[in-house]
Amino acid sequence: MVNQLTIASVDNDTVPPVRCDIQFENKRKLVGGFAAGSVRLIENGSRSYADAENLLDNIKWEARVDEADKIDYIVAVSSGVISGLIDLIYVGEFSLGRAGTWGKEQIEKVVVRVAGIEGYEGNDLLGAIKYTEGVHPFAPDGNTNDFGGGLQHHLRDFAHHFSISGLFFSILTQFTGVSVGTDKDGKLLIVPIPESHKAYLGKNFAEKIAYGTIGWFFHMVSDMAGSSGSLSGGTGVPGPLVSFMKEISVLPFFKNATEGDMGFRRWVSKLFNGTLLAEHDESGRIIKDTVRKFDLRTEIGLFGELGRQTLPVLINQCVVRSFYFCRRLVREIDQLQIDSISALGCVAPEDILPWGTPSMRRMITVSSGVFAWVDLSDALVRSMKSRDVSTFFRRVNYVGVATFVIACVVDIRSTLEREALNESVENPEDVLERRLSKLDCLTLDFPKARILHSLMRQCVVYDIERERRSKRALKKKMWLDEWSAGIAQTVGVVWAADNGYFLERDALFRAMSDELIATEDDSWAWLVAMEAMKFAPYGQLYGGNDATYKGLKPCSDYLADVFCARQAVVDNAGLNSLRRDLASEKSSLEGKVAKRVVGAAGVVIVTAATGGLAFYFAPAIAPALAAALGGGTAALHGAALTSASLAFLGGGALAAGGAGMAGGTMLIAGGGALLGAVGGAGVSATTTMALATNGSCVPDECAKLLVFCKEVLLKRCGNRKAVEEIHVAINERILELETEMEAIRQSGSCLEDTEDSDRDDEDDISPKKMLIIMKRSVGVLRKTQAKLVKLICNE
Repeated sequence: MVNQLTIASVDNDTVPPVRCDIQFENKRKLVGGFAAGSVRLIENGSRSYADAENLLDNIKWEARVDEADKIDYIVAVSSGVISGLIDLIYVGEFSLGRAGTWGKEQIEKVVVRVAGIEGYEGNDLLGAIKYTEGVHPFAPDGNTNDFGGGLQHHLRDFAHHFSISGLFFSILTQFTGVSVGTDKDGKLLIVPIPESHKAYLGKNFAEKIAYGTIGWFFHMVSDMAGSSGSLSGGTGVPGPLVSFMKEISVLPFFKNATEGDMGFRRWVSKLFNGTLLAEHDESGRIIKDTVRKFDLRTEIGLFGELGRQTLPVLINQCVVRSFYFCRRLVREIDQLQIDSISALGCVAPEDILPWGTPSMRRMITVSSGVFAWVDLSDALVRSMKSRDVSTFFRRVNYVGVATFVIACVVDIRSTLEREALNESVENPEDVLERRLSKLDCLTLDFPKARILHSLMRQCVVYDIERERRSKRALKKKMWLDEWSAGIAQTVGVVWAADNGYFLERDALFRAMSDELIATEDDSWAWLVAMEAMKFAPYGQLYGGNDATYKGLKPCSDYLADVFCARQAVVDNAGLNSLRRDLASEKSSLEGKVAKRVVGAAGVVIVTAATGGLAFYFAPAIAPALAAALGGGTAALHGAALTSASLAFLGGGALAAGGAGMAGGTMLIAGGGALLGAVGGAGVSATTTMALATNGSCVPDECAKLLVFCKEVLLKRCGNRKAVEEIHVAINERILELETEMEAIRQSGSCLEDTEDSDRDDEDDISPKKMLIIMKRSVGVLRKTQAKLVKLICNE
């Protein structure tokens, strides 16, 4: 991965402030999950260097450390087999008859109980139905004959459906005075409520809502177990499933069922009436006692059958997860040498809890797969033995099969995500986002960049010191080592820095105090604090070890606990105010239809790599900079002088192995620093390297820019000129982006950018996607521009 550091040079007043972007290829590898060399925890109370080294010797940090092993697989398979046998013996066949009986019993209990709540004092079902119907008359009952009479109107009248749509049509009837349903052929039928039942329509808005909701519910309860006139078996009401099928059957897509034709509309009617699932004699006539109505009672009964099927599945889950928990807990106690209950606090929950880990997911996949295999094998054998295909479908444990499918999906997706985390390079879209999401209106000079990076590092060191769980602390230390190496390596390319680049705690605050005295301006301190506040520890580093760091989170707040207390510029109240303002500005910039801008958002300004305005001024800057660095080009003039200066800054001509004029232009332009010093005396604002900030997206960068302009440059420093320059820079970016968009539209492909060293990584992004990204970016930039204008005008 190529990482980038932005440093502004302002040492020589005779040389215009420039900014250079130094890039490096991160070739550093970690051995066995640890950085080469000794890894030690910061000493903190009971945790010492010796303890950390001893822990390292006992814990094998390998890429496969959390994968299931042979014992795990044996337990998973055994659990699947045992649970499968329980399913064969206890669950047996999936029975609609049993479902209907169980659902009928539950519905009858509900009807009697609800009637009692309404004031009914008896215990018999018939009395409860009659009482509830009398207390809650229903206006659509006046259209019973219009919808086919007592045996059909519960299905054909949509207001009698026990579902969300049934509630909707009930309310609709109250406000329109009509009933909506179907005729005998399944066609949409709308009929007015007869005069005899208009009294049950509400007189005002409140009554209509009450009759349409509360009255509807209690009337549905009275009809669930059959109407008062047909209690024996009862017509019942359609449940949500049959209701939905009946309602969509009115669509023109479903043709009318003609005599002898089993169309969808007739199929739904037969399903509800019970003739579809009934048994037939040799002459094809329905056997009377085998009629099975598929109404609400049967649909509720299905939950009872699924509950029976769920039992062995739950047993399987409990066995596997319990074994995982117990085994991991014993292993942690042994590895961490825990000898008391109080010391159990050192165990990280994610290391023992039975969910969210690769090994746990794999064990569940294996155990549920074995369970499904036992169940399906039994169903297949019984079906072949009876020569009845329906036997197979009655014997299948659908809950178990669904569990296995879900486990496979989760396991595969998690595996792919883990492999993606282990990739040592970013995908093209991430590269584009990370590089181009920077506005680069603000820069830091080297001393302040060092303070910022040291502050970020201290945030992590402080967090590691307060991490109670040793293994998690070791992972955090691994992340810190890799992150620090990336920062130091980048800075070392330019400044030949040694291992002392990062300032320790006391030295950090001394350096900050010295800089404040030297600059006589504290605006940069606020920007450093804001950048540190945006810093996200334990994010992706693309060094091949990110899967190891997954799930790490800070457990402390160094900025609030230490930073605000040890310097007199930024206090807790000010920092919290910046945090709130950043969230507010970001929300405002994203708008109500904001979406995550990961992978494709950011300020996708293609010309950023060519340096913006700095690119256009590179020919003018190059001779002066080359002369200051001893380029030996004083004897040349005009275009020759410019070419030679750019080639010198690029490390020599291409033929000599250098980067040529393109390299010189890149060195000067970098990301296009459009704002130099802020407030005089060389004080700079900042945008730091991607490795430090984890690549903020456009709304993040624009929000940070707006908050800094409003709260620091204007409110605290009164530097309106700097804000005006930022406004001009944003306007230039918008114009550049619109020009690029037009070029892409006309050419159908992205403009070639031979001076962009990351260009090859972006070739996979299509012009269409680029246009989408750029259009979204323009929208955010325009909002930012408008807000800056408002700030300037109100000043």
